[in-house]
Amino acid sequence: MIRHRLSELGSAVARAVEMLRAARHVEEVAQSVLELLGQAACSERATFWVVDSGQQRLRAVASWSAAECGAHEGDMRHRTVSLSQGNAGHVWRSRKPLWSTSLVLDTALPPSLEAGLRGGVWFAVKTDTSVYGVIELLGPALEPKTPDNLVLVERLGFRLGHALEELRHGNARLH
Repeated sequence: MIRHRLSELGSAVARAVEMLRAARHVEEVAQSVLELLGQAACSERATFWVVDSGQQRLRAVASWSAAECGAHEGDMRHRTVSLSQGNAGHVWRSRKPLWSTSLVLDTALPPSLEAGLRGGVWFAVKTDTSVYGVIELLGPALEPKTPDNLVLVERLGFRLGHALEELRHGNARLH
């Protein structure tokens, strides 16, 4: 079952890459990207974190919830976490995905939103030289991780990272 879910996630990433390449700014498509990834991974919640280098924090640019059918979560989109704390911060620092089947939440979600979340996958949106952000997918308990699954998730992050790099370089040429 996990192979099927990762395959679905790969297809969603391919569509997300197309969206990023067509956008002018990541914020324009972050919500749609999360919806694609969250649904493909059978997640309950998802967050797209980007680096705010001025504040040295990760800032949520989009947050998605399956229960709200992809609706914006207003105040949840403006959460920040330190680069030195939490699962998203760990993934940003290590550049390696994290897969948890028994989630101890450190996502800064209010307790009312943590209900039912038992597992998670965090992976860096990166290239060989830069980490642009972290995708966080949370849901019911996940199947056990394997080294192969972690490699596949990391590759998805590379695909998104390269698309985001193209977006950023394209915008630099526009100015």
